[in-house]
Amino acid sequence: MSKRSVVRRLVAGVLVLLLLGGLAGCAAEEEKPAAQETKVKAAIIFSIVNPARAGGWDRADWAGIEALRNEYGWEVTVAEGVPYAQTAATAAGYAEQGYDLVIFPDAGQTAAFLEVAPKYPKTWFVMMSMCEKLPNSPRVAAWSPDLYAYGEMVGLVAGKATESGIIGLVGGVPVPALITLFSGTIEAAKFVRPDVEVLTYFVGDWVDVAKHRELAALQIQEGADVIFPETGPGTLGCYEAAQAGGAKIVGFAWDMYEDAPEVMLTSVIINKPRMYRDLAEQFMSGDLEKKIVHCGAEYFGLADFRGSLPEETVKEIQDLVTKLQNGELPIPVVIHEEIGGS
Repeated sequence: MSKRSVVRRLVAGVLVLLLLGGLAGCAAEEEKPAAQETKVKAAIIFSIVNPARAGGWDRADWAGIEALRNEYGWEVTVAEGVPYAQTAATAAGYAEQGYDLVIFPDAGQTAAFLEVAPKYPKTWFVMMSMCEKLPNSPRVAAWSPDLYAYGEMVGLVAGKATESGIIGLVGGVPVPALITLFSGTIEAAKFVRPDVEVLTYFVGDWVDVAKHRELAALQIQEGADVIFPETGPGTLGCYEAAQAGGAKIVGFAWDMYEDAPEVMLTSVIINKPRMYRDLAEQFMSGDLEKKIVHCGAEYFGLADFRGSLPEETVKEIQDLVTKLQNGELPIPVVIHEEIGGS
């Protein structure tokens, strides 16, 4: 065998070894498990307990939390039953623990939002309720439902549905967000029925079933045949009063039919899951920025009436709601501060 042949065979052998080694290396790399991405850690603070089964507002937030967990894989810690006075300290605790985001679902937590965010500029603090001002901090944002427009939608339903011409509004605590919402309800009800009378009572808390039942019953005694309770777990008392007194309920924020099918007229829904998805998409893409996202009537809608009203009346209400969403109803903006006792 010539020297040239020997050299050629040696070179070919080296190339084969190199090729096999490279393939083995690639296979080894492919067999390695992919590095697990770090989960986004978020905390949300509720002033009530059992938000998944509380009032409509909290249930709508809970649906948003489920979207964060199930659709985006976020790790979401839930604090329940935190009094407003302790909200700031609770939020600070999560920031100290290195959470990526702290979420406030309740406008009653505004003072805590404004207080704690500037102290932790590396943590995102997000308000998921009515918000007029952001804290002085770089990582703050809000998805602020237009609660006046939401109240208008409630007023259109109640004003069209009442036969007695008297509707009742039962609130938990007269926080500014609720004053705004009830004001929209009053003005829209007057828009569709100028002679309507609107009774507005505040219980003083969100949870006392007996007090809610008592105030709703009092409104029914005064002639109200449609009741709108904007409150928390105490809403059950309003349902009980409506059933005993022959009135109808407009559910708040979520489809509340299963809680009281005998008295539920419909529910005016807030699409809070959409708000939470907006937040998740922007955070994960790096596009989240310091701003207030104003969520108008396009974020609200009606649950099924399920035969609670004549089809003609339902059609009239749905047409009015469509016009409201399109900005075609000239309902005045009047904030009724007097209903809060101020």
